[in-house]
Amino acid sequence: MFNFNTDLADERRDIFKKANNLEEIPGIETETIEEDKDIRTNRVKIIDKKGEEAIGKPIGTYITIDIKNLKIAEDAEIQKASEVVTKELKELINKHANKQEDVLVVGLGNVYVTPDSLRTKSSKRN
Repeated sequence: MFNFNTDLADERRDIFKKANNLEEIPGIETETIEEDKDIRTNRVKIIDKKGEEAIGKPIGTYITIDIKNLKIAEDAEIQKASEVVTKELKELINKHANKQEDVLVVGLGNVYVTPDSLRTKSSKRN
């Protein structure tokens, strides 16, 4: 399997396509929605074993919302970003949860660290 330094499906897809000089990867469907000039939603759908094997992620749909310049965003831009995230969460909840079930949504992040990075490559585990 290909060695990736990221856990994000859309980054893995891009790395695999570039490394293998491919336009598309068999077993993977993608969709990109330009919400506005600073917000883009990427969906990577791994639909079969070929897709799983290509990027090392299980069959499923992976959603990444890319929000540019969030650190310096104005209130209206933050509101728009919030609406996009809310829309995606509602769609996921409606698709996967019964209306009577409890749902836990957890947001993790650190403005100083890439969200999929636990440590630099040169760091050692203690």
